[in-house]
Amino acid sequence: MKLVRKLGLVAALVGSSFLPMTAFASSGGETFKEGVNYIAIKPPLVVNYGGPGRVKYIKAEMSLRTEDAHAAAEVSHHMPLIRDTLIMLISSVTDEQMASGEGKEKMRLEALAKVNEALEKVNNPGGEHGGEHAAADEHAKADKAKGDKKKDEKAKKEEKSEHADEKDKKAGHEGPPVSDLLFDNLVVQK
Repeated sequence: MKLVRKLGLVAALVGSSFLPMTAFASSGGETFKEGVNYIAIKPPLVVNYGGPGRVKYIKAEMSLRTEDAHAAAEVSHHMPLIRDTLIMLISSVTDEQMASGEGKEKMRLEALAKVNEALEKVNNPGGEHGGEHAAADEHAKADKAKGDKKKDEKAKKEEKSEHADEKDKKAGHEGPPVSDLLFDNLVVQK
């Protein structure tokens, strides 16, 4: 009976000016503005570190900076991968690293590099960072280069690729998806 009353109250509030209907509408995903975006990693990461012995943890509230809406959408889409990458890195730090500002800065820069590396692997699985696929790609390129006709086709593709790279640079898609990683709050419990 109490539940029915509460539901009736919610329905009354929805119908009133106190609680607009948009509060219950789903947003359908995040939208990002063109230009710089800051994406908070939510919820904060709480990670055990330091190996055996007394339980130690780090609570890290972080934000990722992107330079355009496309990169922000990519980062948001791959947030589970980013969280996993950061958890694995933070769990491997030592007390010595966490005792100094230099150690924390080193971890921050390493985290930024690892996040961009993980995003590169996802977005370019067959490219130069593609691991097993890279060798197969090299063999395919060597076979493709045989014959004059095929060499001409390859040259045309490279020219198109160069134009695409220039177009991307002009559009502001130069550089890694994440331009900076910022600690909003960092708590180290030893």
